[in-house]
Amino acid sequence: MTSRPFLQALSFLACALIALAALSSPSLPAQTEAEASATSLQVRSAELNPATNTIAVALANETDKSVTAYGLDITVTSAGKTLAHTEYGADLLNQVLNSRAKKGAENSWAGAIQPGDVHTDSIPANLPAGPVVSGTDATGSIEVHVTVMVALWSDGAVEGTNHFMIKQMQDGRLAALHAEEKVLALLDASNTDDDVQTRIGAALIGLASLIKAPAQDADTPASEMLNSTVLNDAVADLTRIKSSANAAAQLRIYTADFAAAHQRRVALLQSMGQS
Repeated sequence: MTSRPFLQALSFLACALIALAALSSPSLPAQTEAEASATSLQVRSAELNPATNTIAVALANETDKSVTAYGLDITVTSAGKTLAHTEYGADLLNQVLNSRAKKGAENSWAGAIQPGDVHTDSIPANLPAGPVVSGTDATGSIEVHVTVMVALWSDGAVEGTNHFMIKQMQDGRLAALHAEEKVLALLDASNTDDDVQTRIGAALIGLASLIKAPAQDADTPASEMLNSTVLNDAVADLTRIKSSANAAAQLRIYTADFAAAHQRRVALLQSMGQS
């Protein structure tokens, strides 16, 4: 398919980092601590890199199934004081779908955290540089405490204590599904027009209307949620096709590939009991 991989990169899952105090000098040594996990997904290590202002978290899957999404609770402390706290979520479902499309392996879980894998994620710390925190010795340690709050598994199982994050993840998956359905409906509705420029133009007008719709919030029913990345990617792809010399042929390929990708998403969500 000519479109770029659908990224839900999960901006809607990554909650804002809250800096509660200034970080001490970048030369301050950082020690790490992995807290007990609330799920079967284990924290192998968590390290703060002051030079890049990021936290590298290694997650180990010691089960016999794959992890398709996870949520973390991260707290950075020094001398008993909290420097920062964040809740962070990542959904790997698109990586699984992209891998299946490229390899033609419909049962592959490549892209997820498979059994025996150690998955490393680099998470922005957003800790401001500044003087040593009051009461913290310059030679003192910084500790990173990480707990896995949520894990979604390949068999449809859900583990975790943060029910709000679980709902966000599940709703986000449905929002991508519904957005793809809208794109396909617009492509199909314009299919009767012989002029390809008119067809693409009509689809773009429909997409613009969806994108400009009232903002979604916590009260929006899951059945009405649409993933904006899917819609914006479709706009970019159709705009490029519209200006190409062989727009008709490219539109046929794009439509067929988009429909196939949508069916893979439907089948994957159904296999995990969510569709």
